[in-house]
Amino acid sequence: MNNKKVGLLAIGMCLLMIAASFSGCVETETEIEIKNPDTIVFYTIGDPKTLDPADAYDTASGEVIFSIYEGLITYKGADTETFYPSLATDWSVSNDSLTWTFNLRENVKFSNGNDFTAEDVKYSFDRVLIMDAPESGVSWILSQCMDTNSTKIIDDYTIEITLTDPYGGFLALLGYTVGYIVDKETVEAHGGVVADTENEWMKEHAVGTGPYMLDHWTHKTEVVLVKNENYWGGWDGKHVDKVVIKTADEPATRILALLNGDADFAYIPYENLEDVEGEDGVIVQPYDSYDVVLVILNTKSNNAYLAEAEVRQALSYAFNYQSAIDDAYIGYMSRLPGCIPVGMPYYETQNNGVPVYDYDLVEAEKILDDAGYTENDDGYRFNATTFRIFYNAGNAERLKMSLSFQQELTELGIISTVTTEGWPQLLHRMFATSDWDIIFMGWGPDYNDPDDYIAPFVGSADIGQDTYNTGWKNETVDEMILKAKYTTDHEERSDAYQTAFDIYIHDPPMIFIGQRQYIRPMRDWVQGYSYNPVREWYWYDYYKE
Repeated sequence: MNNKKVGLLAIGMCLLMIAASFSGCVETETEIEIKNPDTIVFYTIGDPKTLDPADAYDTASGEVIFSIYEGLITYKGADTETFYPSLATDWSVSNDSLTWTFNLRENVKFSNGNDFTAEDVKYSFDRVLIMDAPESGVSWILSQCMDTNSTKIIDDYTIEITLTDPYGGFLALLGYTVGYIVDKETVEAHGGVVADTENEWMKEHAVGTGPYMLDHWTHKTEVVLVKNENYWGGWDGKHVDKVVIKTADEPATRILALLNGDADFAYIPYENLEDVEGEDGVIVQPYDSYDVVLVILNTKSNNAYLAEAEVRQALSYAFNYQSAIDDAYIGYMSRLPGCIPVGMPYYETQNNGVPVYDYDLVEAEKILDDAGYTENDDGYRFNATTFRIFYNAGNAERLKMSLSFQQELTELGIISTVTTEGWPQLLHRMFATSDWDIIFMGWGPDYNDPDDYIAPFVGSADIGQDTYNTGWKNETVDEMILKAKYTTDHEERSDAYQTAFDIYIHDPPMIFIGQRQYIRPMRDWVQGYSYNPVREWYWYDYYKE
């Protein structure tokens, strides 16, 4: 009797399964295989230039440094307005805004087991100022309001910082990598601090207090980080044990890695977003950012024509801005009128946000003709001098803009070449040589203040600026930058920025193209991610589920 019941039940189940196979309304669930569940893998372009926080001034380097080292303060999630404790637990400032006191976190160890103390903090800040970032120039972020007498050790876990000038952005700048703390003992054992000189060991190695530590860096291939067992934040909760940042200049490689799950995040060119949008398991989310797109013009190049304001004005009219927006960035960019991006204070001081230059070859031609740079019998200007255009390998948007700009220059009778270089090589060319004419570049915020844009963009080397090494200088602009930097009066700062804009926009050391939206396609199994325009990645927060 029981066997008969079992047989009838089996027949019934089979009939139900057959019926279900002909039904369009039966749902099935498939378990998604999460690849490398304890590892975050990011496919991107461009090698880091350095792992030394005292000289790093590029995104690829910061992506690594942010997780190995730490500063006194940090950000959390998408919040750009609140400063959270990190290596400092709390802080206070004097009534005159000059003297800051920081209480440091106790029982913190570097990844090599050394104790973190106030001595490491003073050593790190003084090291930045003494080294003076001989290649990148990033030391200006500290030197604008600190010197080697500023940091005083009160006891092992208390420091006092007296600024050379009261600066409203001081706390914010401590959140950038140049303010991150190194282990004094490690640095002293590997070359120490030499004025105006890079530390070659620190460029390739790293010992910090952050959640991850360097496992290995295979140049042009990958950087691998593993969890720092000594991390003071601990490893309770959900975190990944390893982070792999892979370099792949070919877009197809990055796209395939994302689609098949080998990559959790991938840098995908805007023109290729349609290849991953709507695909199972992939999230494509645009975010408003402070990232700006620029063409840098070298006024001290051996191409002496670029020293002339009229030539740079003409080039500003020769650039096809709408083509850059539509073709290179597929609509994910808006125009940028000057140094300060929309969303930051004092944006309106730039002609009320209206760009001075638009694409106008007729106007460009008129400016050049009026300046005496007319075409010769062969149709060439500037005695057939070649204008050399550079962009970084793997950046599809900059490639498109470079080729488009070259075409517009040809229409004007200007000969040009377009050359691509690896990211570290291109940065070295820009920072350390004058062997270039035009470079396509970008900028994201070091800290959340408009001074972080206008000062490095159009401030001269005389006031510790000129980050892009253009050689451009205007004494009144320098004066206005310093006035705005150190005043607390809103109207004074506004007037200073407007005065500076009215000067530099008619003698432009760069072409202000646009402000792009940020998009990093990712797998939907990544949890804990949030976009912060000031600090892009915080791998410790992410896990897979």
